[in-house]
Amino acid sequence: MEQEPLTSAQAQILSAIRVRVERSEAAPSYRDLCAQFGWASTGTARDHLQALARKGYITLGGGRARQIRLVESPLAVARVRLLGHVVAGRPEVAVELPDGEVTVPASWLGRGRHFALRVVGDSMINAAIIDGDTVIVREQPGALDGEIVVATVGGETTVKRLRLDGGNIRLMPENAAFAPIDVREEDFRIHGVVVAVMRSLVPQPTTSRQTRERRSHTVSQQESARHG
Repeated sequence: MEQEPLTSAQAQILSAIRVRVERSEAAPSYRDLCAQFGWASTGTARDHLQALARKGYITLGGGRARQIRLVESPLAVARVRLLGHVVAGRPEVAVELPDGEVTVPASWLGRGRHFALRVVGDSMINAAIIDGDTVIVREQPGALDGEIVVATVGGETTVKRLRLDGGNIRLMPENAAFAPIDVREEDFRIHGVVVAVMRSLVPQPTTSRQTRERRSHTVSQQESARHG
């Protein structure tokens, strides 16, 4: 029987329990979970554990956290919000329209909130991110040098590799057909770091918006070549 997908928080709790089991440690208590996840009430820990038990991922002996038992499962999954698309090309006006959810392996999600975006464009093909992929993004305001980020530059949003060199910030494409983007810190905002990529091998229908974007991109390349 297929298990019900987890929320992001539930996936994180299940991962914490698994880590203890793999270390042959006792299962976490309610207070352990509160300390780890910053909750003020043990009732929050109890509610999450009861939800995990109801969905079939753990069993609770007498309702006590110390009597948690993992239920073996081929794959624990979680739901992540799908928020429209992001351009892997020249930055464009962000599209952040809630578009349902996607289901991902729970092991992909660490701590924190996550969201998903569909990729339009091919500036990141050498990082194995292609047009039509869905990227899973950990929501955070900063990133390390070399990480792939979803960021807004001057009010427009893109997915690129972040490069930090002293006080200089650059967003680097992974496709020689695209130029790096030099960033001024005051016009720059990171929304999160890409932690996973999902891809369907079944051809997906092209939306009219995507068709317009590709045509616009082709025209832009032709104009750039014409003006040298």
